[in-house]
Amino acid sequence: MAMQPWMYVVLLGLVMIVYARFLPKEQGAASGTMNVVQEIEETIEHFAAEMDEQNQSLLNLFSKTKQDYEVELAKLAGRLETLEKQKHELSQELTKVHVKEQEDPASVSSIYQVSGQQVAAAASSSLGIGTLVEPVAEQEPIYTGLSMKSRYAELFSLHDQGKGVEAIAKKLGMNKGEVSLILQLSRQEERPRA
Repeated sequence: MAMQPWMYVVLLGLVMIVYARFLPKEQGAASGTMNVVQEIEETIEHFAAEMDEQNQSLLNLFSKTKQDYEVELAKLAGRLETLEKQKHELSQELTKVHVKEQEDPASVSSIYQVSGQQVAAAASSSLGIGTLVEPVAEQEPIYTGLSMKSRYAELFSLHDQGKGVEAIAKKLGMNKGEVSLILQLSRQEERPRA
């Protein structure tokens, strides 16, 4: 059976109708894909903006922390300088005491009493606290003629065993600065005798 020409026209029309139905769907899918791509780009831009804000806030935090550290370091350097001056003054005072002790041992007891009060006052003022020690009473025994090693025998025993300042302070229930000061004063005490 041969096809009539009108059948070709009908068949061609059907093909065109089917093609027309699929065509808008493909364009709709393409526009849907474009919308998805556009949403992804917007999301990425939003994420990048948030990351920039977070990075900037971290940089600001680090900058502020660095400034705080530098201020604190300057304060500590000032305190250290003050303590160095006080140490120097106290070592000169101790040298004077040793010279007087060699000249007149009887006058040394009052000097030790005054020096002890000065050490307490200097330590309390440098630490920013009130007076640490009450003035020494007259009836309290004064260490005249005794060396630092004889007054702090246990401390020097631990030091001779090779223990560190921190370990000695912990063992004896003392402050590390106090242990260091005693050790330093002992070294200075031995120098004039040598």
